[in-house]
Amino acid sequence: MDNPLFEYLKNSPIFSRLDPYMFQVVENSLHFRQLSPQEVLFTEGEHGDFMAFLLIGELSVIKYSPSGAEIKVGEIRAGESTGEMALLDLLSRSATIKAASLCALVTLSRADFERLLSDYPRIGVEMLRGLAIILSLNLRRTSEHLTRAVNV
Repeated sequence: MDNPLFEYLKNSPIFSRLDPYMFQVVENSLHFRQLSPQEVLFTEGEHGDFMAFLLIGELSVIKYSPSGAEIKVGEIRAGESTGEMALLDLLSRSATIKAASLCALVTLSRADFERLLSDYPRIGVEMLRGLAIILSLNLRRTSEHLTRAVNV
């Protein structure tokens, strides 16, 4: 099977344990989206119901100061994902994600993810393992940043 999207996304922990057939099942739930520079993907505080995998471009991770000033706290590059927590919890978004350049991405909604979990349990388990890896890596990165900031 020659599938360029699978070849591109198979390096993401969420998809890395899926074979081409399993990915084809998941691909039916992915939705393509394009963002213009400075276009917002989602806003801190809003209800989250999807995650995104960046194919092309760069996204900025934005937090706001008490005075409302934008503070760029990170970036998301091609091959990375954002919004993973929205597939697992019902809490609001923890940051604003804005396109730093022209971006192409695919999204997976919570509803589609839950459907995959119920209709294709093996695929769902493999994707959950990948989500756990991503969230663990993000927690470790945050812990390292906090440690550096405290020890300055």
